Amino acid sequence: MMQSSSLVVVPETYKVEPYDWMTPVYPALLAVEQRLQTAPPEQHEWLGAATAHLLASGGKRIRPAVSLLAAGIFEVDFERAVHLAAGVEMLHTATLVHDDLIDGANMRRGAPTLNAVSGADAAILVGDYLFARAANLVAQTDHVGVMDEFAKTLMVILNGEVVQRFNRWQVDRQAYQQRIYAKTAALFVLAAQAPALLGNASESARQSMVDYGQAIGLAFQIVDDVLDYVGDPAKIGKPAGGDLRQGLITLPLIRYIEMHPNDPEVGILLAKRDGNHPLVAALIEKVRHSSAIQAALDEARGWVEQAQHALECLPLSIYTQALSELTVTIVERAM
Repeated sequence: MMQSSSLVVVPETYKVEPYDWMTPVYPALLAVEQRLQTAPPEQHEWLGAATAHLLASGGKRIRPAVSLLAAGIFEVDFERAVHLAAGVEMLHTATLVHDDLIDGANMRRGAPTLNAVSGADAAILVGDYLFARAANLVAQTDHVGVMDEFAKTLMVILNGEVVQRFNRWQVDRQAYQQRIYAKTAALFVLAAQAPALLGNASESARQSMVDYGQAIGLAFQIVDDVLDYVGDPAKIGKPAGGDLRQGLITLPLIRYIEMHPNDPEVGILLAKRDGNHPLVAALIEKVRHSSAIQAALDEARGWVEQAQHALECLPLSIYTQALSELTVTIVERAM
């Protein structure tokens, strides 16, 4: 079982709030933060500054925390667990850089994006570099199976970006779920199941972690999609309805369309496929004040229940209890 290290020092840039469910692995999270901030000796100073800025931009470190909690369940060696969790977070950071570039986003979490500050060419280089650093960190687990899962996850994420690029303005539940699996859930699956591989867990235990990671990942993204409509722009770091303006049809609008199949404004927008159309703002307000929001949150709660059910197949411990508590906080973000 993972043990805390007396050598861990809290970096000044570490701003993660110590949520109660993080308590069992908080010392290990500090070690992860150190690992993330430790630059390779040959790294250019500009890359170092860009990476430090990205890592200090307010992320909650949920994915590495999930990885560390899973490592606690399967009694993974401390150093291997830290390298894996750091690799998971570095991969997440890399995807955000490319997401912002593809979306043309100028702000994230209330701060200017890398592409807004340094340009598209610089953002591409930094994103690619962070993918490489993530792979290097995960490779230090010295486990071929984990590296294989890392590579597969990266392919799923990038293929999902391509699918999203060519399937905008699509109203399709199945396509939506596949998209948010690639966008968010796949990385949660990696974070949850890779420690089971490192700990030589049984196939049934590993499948439980796969099911858990998928369920919380889908719930997490659904709530993000709800917040895109009803969240405080100052807190979420972008204007309300940003997804729709980019032609991304998410669950709140899908539920609204299911409840109002004859709304003429929906038909016009789907035909025009124009995120700058005057009707976009009106439709965003309709969705915001409709029962579609609650319906989407209810679906997220359904995934939370599935995540909790997946944990029931594992021995009860402080780590499984923490993972269960995490699931509750996912939906509470939108309350």
